[in-house]
Amino acid sequence: MPRVFVAADIHRKGELENIQKNLISCLKLEHIHLKLVKPENFHFTLIFFGEINDSLLDKIVTKISEIEFQSFRINYGPIGAFPDIKRAKVIWIGLDKETKHAFSQMYDIVISKLKELDLKLENEMEKEIIPHITLFRARKVPLCLDLQQVQSDNTIDDVIDTISVKKSLMTPHGPIYENIISVKGK
Repeated sequence: MPRVFVAADIHRKGELENIQKNLISCLKLEHIHLKLVKPENFHFTLIFFGEINDSLLDKIVTKISEIEFQSFRINYGPIGAFPDIKRAKVIWIGLDKETKHAFSQMYDIVISKLKELDLKLENEMEKEIIPHITLFRARKVPLCLDLQQVQSDNTIDDVIDTISVKKSLMTPHGPIYENIISVKGK
């Protein structure tokens, strides 16, 4: 069964790939210790469902297809890590402060539409939203990163004009994402 999630799609994937490469170079990281996200897979995850049956998927697709939202500009911001920079397992790029607000509004629209399905999304709604695009993951051992030296002026802007329900098929070469439905903003 494929894993399913709702994502906000982006356009400036080449520029993010350059940030990904520069970050690895600046931090002197070895590719053998990293699992890079392929540029075609860069996105903002809004809700992750995991493996779900076709009946639930159909209901999610229906609700997402009903969403109306305004497209908006974003500015990429800080580089960060989960769970933190001393034990980094996921390294990501986020959004600047002004953009986070617009992103949160779009997230609220998606959550409110999906709440109609009674999917028990309370945990999703309670956690702090940290909009981010994963650039790479640590393979086995968490990394201790000095991100101060790489907090560059990422003056890349982009636009979020599409929300998609995606499925992720796991392969030996990494996940392959396929859009099940995409909704364009106004």
